[in-house]
Amino acid sequence: MNSEWKIFPARHDCYEEMLAYVMERADEAGIAIKRQLKLQLGFEEAVVNVISYAYTEGEEGKVWLKTTAKGEDFVLEIKDSGKPFNPLQKEDALEKPPESLEDTKIGGLGIAFMRRVFAEINYHYGEEEGLYCNHLTLRFRIREGGTP
Repeated sequence: MNSEWKIFPARHDCYEEMLAYVMERADEAGIAIKRQLKLQLGFEEAVVNVISYAYTEGEEGKVWLKTTAKGEDFVLEIKDSGKPFNPLQKEDALEKPPESLEDTKIGGLGIAFMRRVFAEINYHYGEEEGLYCNHLTLRFRIREGGTP
């Protein structure tokens, strides 16, 4: 299952269409429904951050999505041409949990969650086909307990 890039407007009202595309591809790849829920939560965190923060208000941005099944992996790629942002540079908010709810910092929990959902996360910023892009690659295990 190799696919081409699919382009969506970077708008909250387009999220359901993006999700349906990814979940249909996950189903085709043989990901069990229970695992699809985990994939859905990780995908939501990644793509909603792009929709919410990559582009300035009023800018008509786009989100490119591509999925590929490779062996035991479902690979999800997300690109946008918004502001550069490398989520891997953020400190893992769950590595040293706060002592109390009052000590909890706002932000970063979603990225920490993504680190636990996906077997591997890669980020690249650079020129692709004449456009400077954030390119996030998320590797998800098709079956629970597969080798990393």
